[in-house]
Amino acid sequence: MRAIIIFVLSLMPFMAQAQAIAPKFKEGVHFSKLEKPLPEGISPVIEFFYYGCETCYKLAPAIAQWAYEKKVDISLIPVHSENAMVDEARIFHTLTLVGALGKMYEEGFLLVQSKESKLQGVDRINEALDRHGVDKNKFWETWKSDAVNQRLASSAALTKQAQITKTPTFIVQGIYKVDITSIKSTDELFELLTYLMSKQPSAEVPALLKKNH
Repeated sequence: MRAIIIFVLSLMPFMAQAQAIAPKFKEGVHFSKLEKPLPEGISPVIEFFYYGCETCYKLAPAIAQWAYEKKVDISLIPVHSENAMVDEARIFHTLTLVGALGKMYEEGFLLVQSKESKLQGVDRINEALDRHGVDKNKFWETWKSDAVNQRLASSAALTKQAQITKTPTFIVQGIYKVDITSIKSTDELFELLTYLMSKQPSAEVPALLKKNH
């Protein structure tokens, strides 16, 4: 019996070392793999978001800062189907094409979520465009353009393929899907994203779609 105890005690340093080496994040708990990888060429990290999502809005500044400091390319993809949440996604794609997304990305959340303004619909958007110095005529011409419709088709297809049911959802390397409910803090989210970027995907990712930002 004494020999067994000594043997177990001798293993403890190695067991502790193994625990230290073992990854903090586990598949099936903190992330899962998509059955079909997303097309290559979007970005190492993709954030599926919705302008009506409060968590997406609160995370936006921290994500922007992290991406800038770590030099991580992040693609933003609005979540929607063919019939639901389309206008919110159209705002994003239109801002992108008129070159105003950089200064109005977070404004999109306010357009959908804020209750401070009494303006609604077109008037509410026009007020925001004026405030940011964006050409309203150009915006509304682009709003109904084929280019925006094509982007909507792409983001709807990606939403469906990635089986997005909640926002925000992060996809890393086109295959690792983060379970945001398992994350306790913003720092832990960035730690998980960094960890997943360092992993080698076991499946090949097909090349197709170009960046959606």
